[in-house]
Amino acid sequence: MQLGELNPVTSHTPSVSFRSSRHRVQFYNDEGYLLSSVSEHLTDSLVCDGLALAFTTAEHRQQIYERLALAGVPAEAIKKRCFLIEASEALSKFMRNGMPDRQLFFPAIKSFLQPQRANGSFHAGVAAFGEMVAVLLAEGKREAAIQLEQLWTEFTDSNAISLLCAYPLSYFSRAEDHELFARVCAHHSSVVPAGSFLSGSIKDHQAREIAELQQRAEALAKEVEARKRAEEHLRSTQAELETMVQHRTAALRQLSLHVLKLQDIERRRVARELHDSVGQDFAGLKMNLDLAKRSPQDPNLWRKCDELLEHCIHEVRTLSNLLHPPLIEDAGLASAAEWYVQDFARRSSIQVRFSHLETLDTLSDPARLVVFRALQECLINIHRHAHANHAQVCAGREQNVVTLTIADDGRGIDLKRVNQFNGSGTGLGVGLASIFERLRDLGGACHLQSGPQGTTVCISVPAS
Repeated sequence: MQLGELNPVTSHTPSVSFRSSRHRVQFYNDEGYLLSSVSEHLTDSLVCDGLALAFTTAEHRQQIYERLALAGVPAEAIKKRCFLIEASEALSKFMRNGMPDRQLFFPAIKSFLQPQRANGSFHAGVAAFGEMVAVLLAEGKREAAIQLEQLWTEFTDSNAISLLCAYPLSYFSRAEDHELFARVCAHHSSVVPAGSFLSGSIKDHQAREIAELQQRAEALAKEVEARKRAEEHLRSTQAELETMVQHRTAALRQLSLHVLKLQDIERRRVARELHDSVGQDFAGLKMNLDLAKRSPQDPNLWRKCDELLEHCIHEVRTLSNLLHPPLIEDAGLASAAEWYVQDFARRSSIQVRFSHLETLDTLSDPARLVVFRALQECLINIHRHAHANHAQVCAGREQNVVTLTIADDGRGIDLKRVNQFNGSGTGLGVGLASIFERLRDLGGACHLQSGPQGTTVCISVPAS
């Protein structure tokens, strides 16, 4: 069967009022306007004993039936000569690999028409409405929509069918959509702009110009709206950044004041240690030396001098290691960390396990001191605040990042304060805040997890 064998309209066929154009395109902004246009198009055929065929979306199907009834189309005509097919179902008949298959398209459309013609007695042509192209465009299948329009043009040129296609104007709301819009218009014999231009009182070239202007206006309006949103977002982001800068500046000022206070406290502590421990030992040593000078033959006096001298040396070394461990330069960070962990466990009576500390030696010199200070701060906090019995220190490396994890089985930290620290480095004291900032300056991070079972501090620093 050739395409032209589908009941062509003859000269004695009653004149129908629906448009003489074979393949029209209707643009719309309003669903009500679209439904009015479609119902008028289908009504023109039905009242002249013609066939109405629509490939529509599910949400438009029932509304079209209701509009036809309101337009005065007899219920019998709607039942026998009006057929509404879901667009996605029709597409499944001829779409292959995301594109319309020409060899399947024509038999598929004829399969929708032939049973309807066999079941009814009518003399006029066919009025069809199609949203299949709009469905494809909504799915982003632009070339598929254009090819389907080409196939429809071939079909309408060879058959007594007047086809109305419809697109929401919003589908062409970008400036770069103008070329696609022009291609869509080029594949139709006439164009109906969005709005109130359905009456047919304007010429086709005017309708095309109006539709093109509408598309450009739609694109311009969307661009203006997008720019307004971008400007609003920019203003909002700028305000957030300014607020953040103010908060960070205030936090840095507070941190600087705390650092100065800590320096004074540390100086007083060192002075007190020197006075109370080393100073007292030296004073005792001087008295014993004076006694030894008077009784040089008394071995007990020399033994006491040796003991006091050894104790002074030990106290000075301990104080020096706490201020700046020479082991970091002499033996590496791993040895310094191991010494500190063992010394901390001895002094605090907290059982501390450690593993893989040798990984820390891959850090750069600036990072080694920062990580050692972080280890000191975390263990001191465990001793002062966690009330823990056990702790664990573990180092590791993932690709180019060295990690140090310090965990305890203490009472944990309030979740709100943990979240505040993870976000801004504040809320948990000056010591951790200083570590947070120094690690971030190195490109690293400090992250806390805490719960009823204890607290875990995870430190990450880029390897050298």
